[in-house]
Amino acid sequence: MDAIGRASDKLTIVKLLIALADADAGGARKALAEHCHEDAVFEVFHPFNTLRGVGQAADGFFEPLKASFPDYEHRLGLCIADVYEGRNVVSTLGHLMGTWSEHWLGIPATHGLTFLRFGLNAVMEEGKVAKAYILFDAVDVMRQAGRYPFRAMPGSAEQWPLPPIDTGATALGHDGDLGGRTLRIVREMQGSLGSGSELADHVLTVDHSPHWHTNMNWYGPAGIGSTRGQRGFDDYHGALFIQAFPDRTGFPRSPGGPEEAPGHYIQAGDGRFAVTGGWPSLHGTHSGGQWLGMPPTRRRIEMRVADWYRVDEDDKLIDNWVLIDVLHMLAQMGYDVLDDLTFMVDPRKPRWIA
Repeated sequence: MDAIGRASDKLTIVKLLIALADADAGGARKALAEHCHEDAVFEVFHPFNTLRGVGQAADGFFEPLKASFPDYEHRLGLCIADVYEGRNVVSTLGHLMGTWSEHWLGIPATHGLTFLRFGLNAVMEEGKVAKAYILFDAVDVMRQAGRYPFRAMPGSAEQWPLPPIDTGATALGHDGDLGGRTLRIVREMQGSLGSGSELADHVLTVDHSPHWHTNMNWYGPAGIGSTRGQRGFDDYHGALFIQAFPDRTGFPRSPGGPEEAPGHYIQAGDGRFAVTGGWPSLHGTHSGGQWLGMPPTRRRIEMRVADWYRVDEDDKLIDNWVLIDVLHMLAQMGYDVLDDLTFMVDPRKPRWIA
């Protein structure tokens, strides 16, 4: 696909997100049908998971979202497109922002302006969405509602900044040559991370890949928080994660294998931005230190995650936005965060099971 075709796919995704935000109650299906194949599959962060077809996606995710945030809009920080494993892919990252008017996921509404960190990775066929991965930070919404469920975040809980002016890959163009170089830098960095004891050695020496900027910014999901600098990343995320999951490793991806297989379903570069993501991407055993305040459960977990990156004019990785399906990880450890919330929201709810 040429640059014009990739830019066209990006515009389709932007138009879809605008149409969903502008739709009245009950209008999500029409917006989806205009920009998606009728049988498109939507993989959505927990507790929604797999929704098949635009009907399920509308009724199961987008209509409840609209009911809770009726005036919401999307503020996109980047929109990139590429071809991966022979598939045309598009990726966006930004905030969904609006007035929180009704409970969402059982979280009590604040009736004030609320921000939902939101990413969408799409597989495109014939100019329409064939598959969409929807990623969001539900725990940060809990935090904004005063219902944060974990121990204090080691990193900053403040809202993520979007990219600086004039650095973004926008929906109005496409730079595949620069994007290819950006993606190569990202993949070289990821390939140098190692695993197990190698990762522990890396954290102890704060010896990052040379591709990282000294003042790198790592924007993590609620529960972890955001950090600045290589030492900040190691102290507030890297060391804690490696200790909790000492055997953590990625899923190998078989060339020519199915798109829904574990491992990266997307690798895309466009301008100075790139994205990688897997559903799941990593797996490991929670056998080491505590994570989000939870002691070791000895359970094997899988991790749905996507990373968006920006390189500066010197080709150094300076920004890394990360959405992790935290609720899904904790569910695998035996902790249903949203079910636990129901007892806090309604103290009259009995804990005895009949």
